[in-house]
Amino acid sequence: MHYRRGIVLGALAFLLAAVTALSPVAAKSEVFHSTSNATIESLDSTKYALAVSTEAIKAYAEGLYTYGENNQVTAGMVKGEPQVNAAKTVYTFTLRDAKWSNGAAVTADDFVYAWQRLANPKTASSNAYQIDLIKNGAAVREGKKPVSDLGVKALSAHKLQVTLTQPAPYLKQYLTGAPFVPINRKYAEAQGSKYGTSAKHVLANGPFIVKGWTGTNDSWEYVRNPNYWDAKHVKLTKATVQVVKESATAANLFDDKKIDYAVLGDSNLQRYTGKQVLHQETTPTIGYISVNNQRSLTKNRHLRLALAQAFNKKSLTKNVLKDGSVPLNGLIPTNFAKSPSGQDYRKATGQLLTYSPAKAKKNWQLAQKELNKKKVTLELLVADTPQAKNVGEYLQGQIEKHLAGVTITIKSVPVAQRIAAEKAGKYDLAFGTWAPDYADPIDFLSLYRSSSDLNFSKYTNSSYDKQLTAINTSLATKETQRWQAMQAAEKQLIQQDAALAPVYQAGVSYLQRTNVKGLHLSPFGSIVNYKYVTVK
Repeated sequence: MHYRRGIVLGALAFLLAAVTALSPVAAKSEVFHSTSNATIESLDSTKYALAVSTEAIKAYAEGLYTYGENNQVTAGMVKGEPQVNAAKTVYTFTLRDAKWSNGAAVTADDFVYAWQRLANPKTASSNAYQIDLIKNGAAVREGKKPVSDLGVKALSAHKLQVTLTQPAPYLKQYLTGAPFVPINRKYAEAQGSKYGTSAKHVLANGPFIVKGWTGTNDSWEYVRNPNYWDAKHVKLTKATVQVVKESATAANLFDDKKIDYAVLGDSNLQRYTGKQVLHQETTPTIGYISVNNQRSLTKNRHLRLALAQAFNKKSLTKNVLKDGSVPLNGLIPTNFAKSPSGQDYRKATGQLLTYSPAKAKKNWQLAQKELNKKKVTLELLVADTPQAKNVGEYLQGQIEKHLAGVTITIKSVPVAQRIAAEKAGKYDLAFGTWAPDYADPIDFLSLYRSSSDLNFSKYTNSSYDKQLTAINTSLATKETQRWQAMQAAEKQLIQQDAALAPVYQAGVSYLQRTNVKGLHLSPFGSIVNYKYVTVK
């Protein structure tokens, strides 16, 4: 999984870090008082890992494309439509006239520098794999080619040429990501190792300037950037952000009118049921059980199928999570992507791996014969967060109830430790979450390519790999065939091989004061877009 998603989005139901005293929210204030679920760990768009850092980077920086008022992809630094070659692999973007917060012009070289910095193996970015879509991206990040070979060039101050590895119909969505925002070369090189380590060591070209973050503290501000090209549409004077640890504390602060927004945990939802201030949404973040396909026991396909069919997802989402999450029976979530004819992917592809005690029992019996074992013990790794622990205990109870002879032991560890164990293949089962970067099914499917660095399930299937290659090459410009190939690949991965066990599509519950308008969460998680927020 992408570290950022697993660390933060798997813990939507609770808020992190302690709260200092806040003064009451003033009526008709142009200041929006927000909360975060963790402190920023970096403002460097090539070095961040946490979702809170994504939120901060997207507040102060803007790439070629961004998300507009209605969560639709819209032009950011780009002006007009790009010129595209016949093969749809070379794009020439014209940049609008825009400035950095120090008054310097935003140029094509700022994008070249940022993307080369992302790809450079010396940067050691956890997001570096995203550069693979750009020509020579994989070779550069693996140290096989110099950064100068990356397929991005500044043809002039306002002309940026981007060469892709293969056609990408989702390119605009892809380039909205935080790793693709520009970085002022002259400024960053002058800052050296200090770049991005505090609010004083970054330049802004987006709606806001970050103030007050020293590198370790739990509060900061987003102050309106007067040099932003679209500053007239930014209504807030500033947004204050305070890290909060307990959901109950956040609820009390909200009731005392000291904050305007906070993600809320399940234990505090009931007190707001039916009230206008409570909002619930489903997100494309998925909860799933990662299954080690190379472990002596879990490499057995029938055991994997049995485990995936042995827990009641509806009961989990309704009675344990209670945050708007819904059962998920495939890899791709609902309301995420649409077919060329406008059909929702999940609805069109169907339910691939559903809760079925009878089928689970049958697959377990087949596994027992193939393994020549009547009993097995498997360890389930979970993060040391309240939500992850609750989900782990629920899954443990369900699996042991429906699969007699299967014992599940739970090991709760810090998220980073869980991810390290998965990456090293030193685990049987692990509960985690994943949120996509762009609205195309291939973002999920490509994780399980045999050679993927994020294929923590260690799933290897040459047929599946060939399908992914065709999706990205020969079928890249053939919408219908590409769509059908993605459906076939998902069915093989989930329904046939049970490479992992889908659990739920995550929901998010949050409190928002009624006088706050224009607040939108990212299409890919609980990241706030502050640009359009107003306080009446």
